[in-house]
Amino acid sequence: MKASITPRLRALPQRRGIGMIRVSKERDGMTSPDVQRHAIEQYAARQNIEITEWVEGLDESGSQARSAWWPRLDYAIEKIENAEADVIVVWKFSRVGRRRVRWAVALDRVDTAGGAIESATEQADATPSGRLQRGMMGEFNAYQAELIGETWREAHSRRVRNGLPPTGGHRFGYQRENGVYLPDPETGPILRNLYLLYLGGVGYAALCRILNEGGHTDGRDRWTYQGVVRMLDSGFAAGRLGRTVVVDGKRRIPPPWERVYDEGAHEPIITNEEWAAYIAHRLRRGATRSQERAKYLLAGLVRCGDCGSSMHGKANPKAIYMCSRASNTSGMRKVTIDAKRVEAAVEQWLFGFSTDAEAQLQAAAAHEAKRDNSAFIIRRSTAIIAKADERLAALTIKLADGTITDAAYRAAADRIEAERAAATDTLNSAPVNPVVERAPALVPKDLAALWPRMSVDHRNQFLRPLIERIEIAPAKHRGDISPRWTIVPKWEA
Repeated sequence: MKASITPRLRALPQRRGIGMIRVSKERDGMTSPDVQRHAIEQYAARQNIEITEWVEGLDESGSQARSAWWPRLDYAIEKIENAEADVIVVWKFSRVGRRRVRWAVALDRVDTAGGAIESATEQADATPSGRLQRGMMGEFNAYQAELIGETWREAHSRRVRNGLPPTGGHRFGYQRENGVYLPDPETGPILRNLYLLYLGGVGYAALCRILNEGGHTDGRDRWTYQGVVRMLDSGFAAGRLGRTVVVDGKRRIPPPWERVYDEGAHEPIITNEEWAAYIAHRLRRGATRSQERAKYLLAGLVRCGDCGSSMHGKANPKAIYMCSRASNTSGMRKVTIDAKRVEAAVEQWLFGFSTDAEAQLQAAAAHEAKRDNSAFIIRRSTAIIAKADERLAALTIKLADGTITDAAYRAAADRIEAERAAATDTLNSAPVNPVVERAPALVPKDLAALWPRMSVDHRNQFLRPLIERIEIAPAKHRGDISPRWTIVPKWEA
């Protein structure tokens, strides 16, 4: 009798796998990384896969073209192509990505390299039917992404129509109660003060420092320069909701003088006048980064009388103010002035103004005249814009009727649109600055006694709403000690 032969089964070699975890910006039912990791580990144990490396993308979209997830996916695929791994394991196939082209390219690259992409929860074998099933899953995932996008866009539009921000996140200066934004009694006044400080001449960098040093970080590590700019530009404190625009497929936030704002349902913290003044001041100053803390009393106020550029303080070895353009450009006249002399003159002018009631009345009258002129400019610019819109509408009707040619329409429309754009720029820069307007009346009579107790930075902030510029004329000869400065107050500029 022959002995029976028992076949010897050889174990399949263990495959090397890369576990990929992605939690997208759409949140996907809030499926946590831990849940995905556990499912992948369980699947790998059943399929004799050793997870040699984990690749995680937290809060990264699988449907946006510029997501940070795509370099991570490319990295994992390159591991397959370089024979450093055999398989990519994901929780669901949608974790690879929801973009059709990205999904197809990923499959092709991995299949060509002899690897595989496997899901811990969605089975698809390597047969033609399995590949068809996998492809259909990819198409369904892309469909889901588009559906999510449509749902979010509709939700955003509905919120804006109801006067609510597109997303229900936290807003500095406000507290949210039952879906309604109410001014926060603690941070609301701080937010308003930021606008007033900016209107008074304080730069964004200094505002950022004020927030961070005051501990008003609002749950974040620190405020950044751009974060402060975005917050103030948003117009939320003025009861507005700013729109974004799409340029070349990318979402952009226009500057406030070009941005379209909708009326919000929440209570504003600043007035319409202060918001209009902010836009006008922002338009004139731009968002250039300024020195965080003034080291010289007249920083940002001194101007070269020769070329008109700003002057900066410098220890040489004694403190002086010198033309910034001349210090960086050859062949220009280097205008300088002794800092102590011009600062003493400015302080003398300031202390005299603080006790001169007649001068303060004249300043108030000058500001009132500026307000009247501003109101006239606003009315005129608004009328020009309205008339331009009427002319463009009439022109469009003529084009539709065939009364004028396309070339004639384009030439006339370009001219009208240029006039409208110029009027819009004038309108945006016309509002008066209420902080500057109120500044003369807020100068205390005992300022000379208070001055020594103020820091240099505080003194500089005090001067900015009062002084437009201090012009320094070039020296007539070496060692010229004549008073070569001219103080130009805001109400005379």
